[in-house]
Formats: sequence, C-alpha cells, structure tokens
Amino acid sequence: MTQAALLQGRSPLFDQRIVELSMEIPPEYKLSGVEEKAVLKQAITYGTSLATADILPDTIIHRPKSGMMVPVQLGFRKYWQQEARDLLLNRNACITPYLNQLPIRNWLNYQGDTWSRYGVKLWLLASLEVWLQVNQKAQ
Repeated sequence: MTQAALLQGRSPLFDQRIVELSMEIPPEYKLSGVEEKAVLKQAITYGTSLATADILPDTIIHRPKSGMMVPVQLGFRKYWQQEARDLLLNRNACITPYLNQLPIRNWLNYQGDTWSRYGVKLWLLASLEVWLQVNQKAQ
C-alpha cells in the first residue's frame, strides 16, 4: 500500500540512521548474558521519563525471540515454481539421495501441507540445494 502512494515503508529498526548507530555500539552492550537487544530494551525501559507501559508493554519487551519469515509463498506460486521444480526435482539434485521427492512434488503443487507453509519449505530446500551444489564443487 505504501508503494502505491510512492512511499517506502519499513521497520523503524531498519532505518539507516538506526543501523549505523547500532554498528557503533560495542557488542558487550548489545548482549547481556543471553538477553539480546539489551541496550535497546534498556533505552525503552530506563531512557525515558514516561512509564515503560506508555511506550511498550512489558510483554513485548521481554517476549521470546521469534524469527522473521521470508515472504516467499506468493513467489513460489507465481514466479519461481518452474525454477524450483527444475532445481529440486532434478534427478541430479544434491538433495535427491537424502529426501523423499513425493512431499517436495506435493509442495510444488500446493498439496499436502496442512499449514500452507509451502513457500517457506521450498525456500529452505532451494537454499539447501544451492548450498550443497556450491560446496560439492568446492571439494
């Protein structure tokens, strides 16, 4: 929607100024024991005269880490389906000896996945195949 209005929307943490600043912060301030983003959490918690809950609830600040998913569902369905088929179902594919081809074929046909996570699975398999190809040639 932002691009339709000729705007570029992005997460505040990916703003160029924030990225540059974060690269200047010594590593020991970024990690406190096993707690990641320690300095960011401290800035939100202690660096303001407002109560923490006014900025971010405690449940957000101290929630468990969750990954950022690659948005590939539409990509594999609309743009890369044939390329993925050629890469992953090729009888010479590096993953062929290790993986059953039937589930991969089903995912490429968007069948047999209760959670409809075909894109993520195909992305991971394609990444593994490319990695295996590059590293087999390097040996």
